[in-house]
Amino acid sequence: MTTSASEKVFNLQFPFEYRGANYIEFKARRPKVRDLRGFIKNVDKDSVQAMEKVLADLMEIDEKIVAEIDVEDFAPMKAWFEGFLQKMLGESNES
Repeated sequence: MTTSASEKVFNLQFPFEYRGANYIEFKARRPKVRDLRGFIKNVDKDSVQAMEKVLADLMEIDEKIVAEIDVEDFAPMKAWFEGFLQKMLGESNES
């Protein structure tokens, strides 16, 4: 996955260290139906935790690492994923 169509790179404004590893950027793959299904299933229980889980899955990292991301860096990641949800919901409303 090297093309911009298949992944999104998030450069951190606030890089951090967690358990001896330095994090300066994250790469996320595009969501699949299974990711949307898992998010929707978990969002009613805890919306923040559901977002952490789906982003961890998309970036192929542990949820504990996502929990360490600065809120300002988390916001564009959240918005990026929500863009897919809006497209999905927008298409279903038109039918």
